[in-house]
Amino acid sequence: MASSINCPHFVHHNTKDLAEAMASPASFKLLYFPLLGRGSTSRDILTYGGADFESIHPPNWPSDKSNTPFGGLPVLYITGKNGKEVTLSESGVVEAYLAGLYNLLGNNAYDAAVIRAVHNSAADLQTGMSGTVTFNHPGAKEKCLETLKTTTLPNLLGSWERHLVDNGSNGFFFGDRLSLADIRVSNLLEHLAVQPNADELMAIVAKYPHVFKLREQVAHHPKLAAWRQSEEWQNYARTMKGFMATAGPK
Repeated sequence: MASSINCPHFVHHNTKDLAEAMASPASFKLLYFPLLGRGSTSRDILTYGGADFESIHPPNWPSDKSNTPFGGLPVLYITGKNGKEVTLSESGVVEAYLAGLYNLLGNNAYDAAVIRAVHNSAADLQTGMSGTVTFNHPGAKEKCLETLKTTTLPNLLGSWERHLVDNGSNGFFFGDRLSLADIRVSNLLEHLAVQPNADELMAIVAKYPHVFKLREQVAHHPKLAAWRQSEEWQNYARTMKGFMATAGPK
């Protein structure tokens, strides 16, 4: 985007046309920073679905922030086939909407609940890392990082490993095909891989072979491989790594 973001207020009445636009979208724009992070899962889902979408970046985040629905990113702009435009925000909401649109929530309500539970576990860990490690003060950061490495991360990886084994050790969390759970967990793993201490963190991940297999399965999925290998995705990864190296109070 070349100028400031123009984000309309939410509409609270007569929303039938907006719901129709969401059900039958023509194109999308996903507003997020030019790096990995919370926009990555949505980019993956849009790619998986073969959507007509454009990744856009805030031109001046300090001034643009107040023009987003809740002062945060990502924001998804939907243009419906009926010509109506819809704005969605909050990463979990955007991901759940796109996952439903592109059949990544299983076959029934139970499937969807389990898939969302796994999704939430990955999102919670990433959010927790942001507060306790990435943006924490140096002294407290080291203690929290040690807890992450010795307790929090191994406990969650162990849970994921058990679920993956229970599903037949096929590299998916549910059934025999890709779901929102797989994509979200893989993006959490990519987040670990760009941390300043990535070698230590990924060595922990490597102790859980089925989780490690899932990361590879998503990265090489026929609908995602070209995107994950593209220069755009690689640039996002490099930028994210540079950002993580200097993030937080000094």
